[in-house]
Amino acid sequence: AIIENVIKQLNDFYNGPSWVTYNLEKKVFSLTESVAFEKKPAYSHSIAEQVAHLTAWRNFALQKLSGNINFNITDDSEEDWPRVTDWNTVRDEFKVCHQGLIKATGNFTEDQWYATVPGRSYSFLYMINGIVQHDYYHYGQIGSLLAAIRKS
Repeated sequence: AIIENVIKQLNDFYNGPSWVTYNLEKKVFSLTESVAFEKKPAYSHSIAEQVAHLTAWRNFALQKLSGNINFNITDDSEEDWPRVTDWNTVRDEFKVCHQGLIKATGNFTEDQWYATVPGRSYSFLYMINGIVQHDYYHYGQIGSLLAAIRKS
């Protein structure tokens, strides 16, 4: 039940029947490159940078679920907020990472979810739930920025 629930939440956020307005694919991936890279004074990051950040942390989870015990991200580093230059690349990297994360999640057994993530003080279940929460947190920031862009 855990695995199916996690996969559903990850898929719903990306391209499923999300419980919020539209899913990421419909609301964000359909944007033009100029909108995705537009910056506003009150916002620290563009939409493209936000999506790259989501991908970075989804990749962190993917690496940990795949047994890469040495993989790490330091807050506010280039790994945490990757430099982006091409919207198609940002979207493609998210899609590839999403597919890998779904596969790795499906390969995890019920017992493994309660084990501690190497190098961290929390379980794999806590981590993957945190990824979903992190996705929606930044989705809210993206929505706010998109509204500001559309107003101008």
